[in-house]
Amino acid sequence: MTTMTATGVVTDAKTTQAASESRVDRDSHFNGLYETRQNLRIEGLAEGEIRCDGTLTVAEGARVKAKVTASTITIAGELDGEVVCQGVFQIMPTGQVSATVSARRLIVQEGGLYNGEFRMIHEEPREESKAGLSSWRELAGKEPEESPLDALNSDDWWRKFAGAETAEATEGAEPEAGEAEEKTGD
Repeated sequence: MTTMTATGVVTDAKTTQAASESRVDRDSHFNGLYETRQNLRIEGLAEGEIRCDGTLTVAEGARVKAKVTASTITIAGELDGEVVCQGVFQIMPTGQVSATVSARRLIVQEGGLYNGEFRMIHEEPREESKAGLSSWRELAGKEPEESPLDALNSDDWWRKFAGAETAEATEGAEPEAGEAEEKTGD
């Protein structure tokens, strides 16, 4: 008699530790709260909330519509919802994600689709944050008049940038033949 447990395979009262992976197979539909300390592979449909202490893998053809928390996440199927990933959040070439994602690293392979908001989880708090200064606004002591992105999006900035490049290019260029004759032809 063989029985699957969360920690391994039990065969005739002997426990053999195996690399454990929980699985929602392609013929299954799960709706609710799914918690596991092991890796989780979803091949079917999962809805609700998923808490995984290991790696969550959403296989090609699988669909997940849930609030997800996991150490590492790999998406080859479809994911819709909110995600908190303590490590790497990876979208494979067949993966499609429409979610708000918080993770340490984001990898989207060519062909993978991502639509949503991404928030980077920082490795360690900065020294300023440890001292109680939680943002650059506090460091500066005031709100900026405009954000750096506003400056980059302004037409004036781009005109100045393009003008500076044009001026630098003409200053460094050698004079044309006609100009050289005018200067030396006294």
